[in-house]
Amino acid sequence: MPGVTNDGLPHALPLADLMPWSVAPLRLGRSWPLAPDAASLKARWERFVRAGEEERAALLEPSRSRTLHSPAAQLPGRRTGTEPLARAAGPCPEPVRLLHAPFDEQWLIPDQRLLDAARPELWRVAGERQLYLVEQGHVPDAGGPAVLASAVLPEGRSPAGRPGRIRPLYRRPDGTEPNVAPGLLTHLSGTYGEQVGAE
Repeated sequence: MPGVTNDGLPHALPLADLMPWSVAPLRLGRSWPLAPDAASLKARWERFVRAGEEERAALLEPSRSRTLHSPAAQLPGRRTGTEPLARAAGPCPEPVRLLHAPFDEQWLIPDQRLLDAARPELWRVAGERQLYLVEQGHVPDAGGPAVLASAVLPEGRSPAGRPGRIRPLYRRPDGTEPNVAPGLLTHLSGTYGEQVGAE
């Protein structure tokens, strides 16, 4: 992504120079594991696990990444089954909040077997102190903000339809090891004459 700038700041540093670690957006692959409320997700899961294999395949909407027989590990910090979806049973994994788009929080079934690209590295660093910057994808001459900040795990979908990047503020879920360029906080602390933290 070009430098996060506006016309008044033509020489601003690219965000990648300030926050070097980034992750590609989540790729859900299907819409049904996402909903405005957790109750409807639990009902959808219940219907899915009660269905026979043919109906399950139709409900899943298989892709190159996920089928009823695709192996997938649990997402970090989540309790889900690991057996193929063809044999899945039991209650719905506890839905979690997800920033689906700017100012649009939804609920998601956090089961890697359902998601084409769940980005486990993002789930691994999720925590109470975590903040995310979401690049909106570069579109020449487009209005609107270039980045979005969120305390909720973002899907990373760009309204412009272009893939952006997700940049967690911390590399650890407990809010330690800031994802900032080496020496940046020391430099800023010296410049401002007081301790500068990642937040």
